[in-house]
Amino acid sequence: MGLFGRNKDRDGQPSTPGAAGVPQAVRERVEHDLRQKIAQDPMVGNKLAGREVLQRMLAVLKNEHGVQVEGVATALGALSGRACHLAARDGVQNQRPEYTGLGIVQVGGADGQTYVMGPAINRPLLENAYSVWALVAGYAQSKGAGLPDVQELAAHGARTVGGPEFGRPRYVPGTEPAMLPVQYLEVWEPMLTHILPLAPSPQQWPVVYGLAVQGLFEMTGGQFDLTVLTRVVMDSAIATSKIPVAP
Repeated sequence: MGLFGRNKDRDGQPSTPGAAGVPQAVRERVEHDLRQKIAQDPMVGNKLAGREVLQRMLAVLKNEHGVQVEGVATALGALSGRACHLAARDGVQNQRPEYTGLGIVQVGGADGQTYVMGPAINRPLLENAYSVWALVAGYAQSKGAGLPDVQELAAHGARTVGGPEFGRPRYVPGTEPAMLPVQYLEVWEPMLTHILPLAPSPQQWPVVYGLAVQGLFEMTGGQFDLTVLTRVVMDSAIATSKIPVAP
């Protein structure tokens, strides 16, 4: 089990040094300038939201021993999958040009439950230039890590739908966190309230979470196997992308 952040005083919450002593007019000007930058370049908002998500997740998952890296990777992967599901639904329902000809299909799982999959979900999850896979795997590869086979990841997710292995990332033995990916979805709504001011479009949310994973990988400082963590993130994301969300 990988831990970092042990015996540190920081709680992972984002901070703004000296904010309490900054005049309101200055704060308002800074916020106005930031809103303008985000309007001109949504990636600015994506990056800020990604940092916010990571810091809040670290705070949520920290205990007296520190933070379990595999747990954070699982949580961010799970929320990435939910983000991809909602981005796909938004793209199809609002007939966004990049989703032309792409759809979402319902499938029955081995447990009798209904799940969803299809090319519309794969687009933000695995295929476009800023997909979760592109952001996560691209960063890992830039640090010299080997990559899991993306086709095998997708096939594993599809093959296990509704079965006993569905939604169970393939960890190194002994590194499993206490919670499964689906359980981390409980924090989707609380996290979303912090994302919306910076990245309001559902099309941005997979990017936000992909960037948050990049931030996690950067924090590990080369102490953890990014090949394994990439598999954990993607196993989690692929599984939760298939879980239906109420309209």
